[in-house]
Amino acid sequence: MYTPLSAVVIAKNEERTIGKCLDALRRVSDDIILVLDTLSTDHTQGIASQKQVRIMPFDWQGYSAGKNYGASLARHDWILCLDADEVLDETLISQLTSLQAAQNSYFLMNIQTWFGNVAVRHSGWYPDWNIRLYNRTTMQWSHDFVHEELIANQDLQPVKMRGKINHFSFANEAHMKEKYLYYARLRAAEWVRSQSSPPWYKWFAGPAFRFFRTFILKRGFLDGSTGYLIAKNEYILKKNELRFFRQLLASGAH
Repeated sequence: MYTPLSAVVIAKNEERTIGKCLDALRRVSDDIILVLDTLSTDHTQGIASQKQVRIMPFDWQGYSAGKNYGASLARHDWILCLDADEVLDETLISQLTSLQAAQNSYFLMNIQTWFGNVAVRHSGWYPDWNIRLYNRTTMQWSHDFVHEELIANQDLQPVKMRGKINHFSFANEAHMKEKYLYYARLRAAEWVRSQSSPPWYKWFAGPAFRFFRTFILKRGFLDGSTGYLIAKNEYILKKNELRFFRQLLASGAH
């Protein structure tokens, strides 16, 4: 028997991709919850309102809190959780419409990230297996502002699904810089909130190693100029994380 799914999508200013995301989800779920950051200022809400979804305004408290909030409102226990710039491909849609999920399982999907019109094949970005379908009675999102993860309350079996999620993450380098600045601030705030600090070696070599890992060890050079842009901006991301962390400490934040 087909396993009914609820879809949870978190969004802020995602007018570029929200329509495609929701159109694909409507083919696999009769219950879609859009957790919309109340600080969103573009046309995300207007586009979503035409897609037969439940739009739930949310005063932002971090990715985990937003995803758990959406899951708590779902009509079904099985939660398909996507970001607003992620779109299911036809292979995944076909599997999800006939899925029979075992209670003791969770499902991983391979994410293909795009940089503009380029599908990134290397740089540590692909393949990229992530949990996107889980049962809310057995798993919940951790309470991190950023880099959230699902935590199980019992032993579960992972299942890899065929197909891909196309992740239209960055329209161009300017868009990447904007998002990476946001992520860096969140990471610094998480360190302060948890009263932790980056290990000493990251202060001295973290950003440079990130460039080396992305461009050389993860073969970003095979992605050509796109791979170089990714490695360069990941270097800047790591530098900004440390910079914002210093600023928060100097301001007395805790």
